[in-house]
Amino acid sequence: MKRFPALFLSLVIAAALVSCGPFDADMSEFYEPEETSAPEAEETTDEEEELPGRYDGRQTCSKTISNEEKPELVRVSFSGFCEDNIRRHAKVTDQYGKNVLHSGVVGLVGSPIELTYDSVDEPEIGFFYDAEELRGVPEKNLIMLHYSEDDQFYNTVENAVLDTEKCVVSARVSEPGVYLLADAYQWYSCWGMDVSKYKYDADKSAYATDWERECDTGSIMELADKQWAKDNAPDFRVSTPEQLASVVYYVNGLNTDGSKVSVTLEDDIDLTGYDWEPMGWYNGGTHNFSGTVDGQGHTVNGMKIECGYQNCGFIGYGLDVAMHDISFTNADVSGTACTGIAGGEIYFTTVWTNVHTQGKVSGGGDDYGAIIGREASITFRDCSADVTVDGKPFEYLSYRQKRIDEVEVVETFTLTRNADGTITRDEHDGFRNLGWHVELDGAQILERSAVDPRTGEPELTLETQYQWLKGSEGKHTIYLVAYINGAYIRVSNIIEYEGTGN
Repeated sequence: MKRFPALFLSLVIAAALVSCGPFDADMSEFYEPEETSAPEAEETTDEEEELPGRYDGRQTCSKTISNEEKPELVRVSFSGFCEDNIRRHAKVTDQYGKNVLHSGVVGLVGSPIELTYDSVDEPEIGFFYDAEELRGVPEKNLIMLHYSEDDQFYNTVENAVLDTEKCVVSARVSEPGVYLLADAYQWYSCWGMDVSKYKYDADKSAYATDWERECDTGSIMELADKQWAKDNAPDFRVSTPEQLASVVYYVNGLNTDGSKVSVTLEDDIDLTGYDWEPMGWYNGGTHNFSGTVDGQGHTVNGMKIECGYQNCGFIGYGLDVAMHDISFTNADVSGTACTGIAGGEIYFTTVWTNVHTQGKVSGGGDDYGAIIGREASITFRDCSADVTVDGKPFEYLSYRQKRIDEVEVVETFTLTRNADGTITRDEHDGFRNLGWHVELDGAQILERSAVDPRTGEPELTLETQYQWLKGSEGKHTIYLVAYINGAYIRVSNIIEYEGTGN
């Protein structure tokens, strides 16, 4: 049995859901019990209660699945031996969009299904699929996975059987839980396993992408040139709204592993009148934008994004993003959370230089900013903003800057730099996510946990190898941070020194 850890996710996917009800006797799509009969009740005396009818043989019932966002799965069947009507003892629920863990499984085919049952012997589940909705995934690649709540990992259901004539994957199951179909090529490759026997070639642009199924694409698909997107990926040089829309299509629809992309503006771009959408979105982390945006001094004007969800901005959800030499004018961006003009939610240490924004943001909650809504460690250099949030002037480039400014710094910890270059700290309790913060010439280069991940014990010494990551001369700034009221706040004195990094 192959075992895999769960793909833990931190944010709720904003996706519509059509859910399935329980197996119940009044649902017309259920099959009548097969190979079974209920005998007449035996004759009773006044002293005896009437004996209930008894079902003999295996019973089967099924439930139609109707989910426009994941239409590959069309029906789920359940069978087993039960002394009562089996439809009173089983329940199926479509978990897509309800549970971010199962909705974000790499290579997911159709909806994940939660199966609950009791008083059923030799239970079996069947996933009926629509072969025309597989979008190029070979039927032979379909595998069934089961999630263990106790151990928090996915199992490959090894006894699953594929019937391509009936378009069903079925298996005898040993316990209730979440079951789903996945593409073996995508699923196994994400764990570094040999997938040579599952590899296939498919033109992703020939099918509706996950993004087109699950999100509002605005004007993007009206403007995008799919062939241009494929021909120019992953290094795009953009001069027109049509080309920029093609980049958004590529990132959101075709770049399913979130690999690096570069976008270079060759001219000013006017988006006035278009219903624009963020580049990079969150559905388990596989469609993020990662890479570089180089404006070359050009301007994006009139960008209007109206999101009924979070992660809204020119870049919606990004990992390891660098942006420089670009301006946004007359921008109008609204979202439910994590909302900014240049970026919605962006993680990992990087430097943004010469980025300027002008316009308005409707935050809809926390994590809004004039340039980026939510970020954890970005350094802004020579950046500026003239932006209102919910109609009021907003002076912070990101929400983190706002929280840092609002929370009082208390230097609880004392840091000491030693003769050998190491830095030591004292101990204090009651701090959440305590970490070392290291900057080089004003740009963060490291944020490292101050707790040893191997032992769980406090890390009281920061070795020089973690201070001189860049291996270059410059001003080093080091202090401790802790997570307080929604942001990482300094909780120690500051150590500064000029170092060579050798």
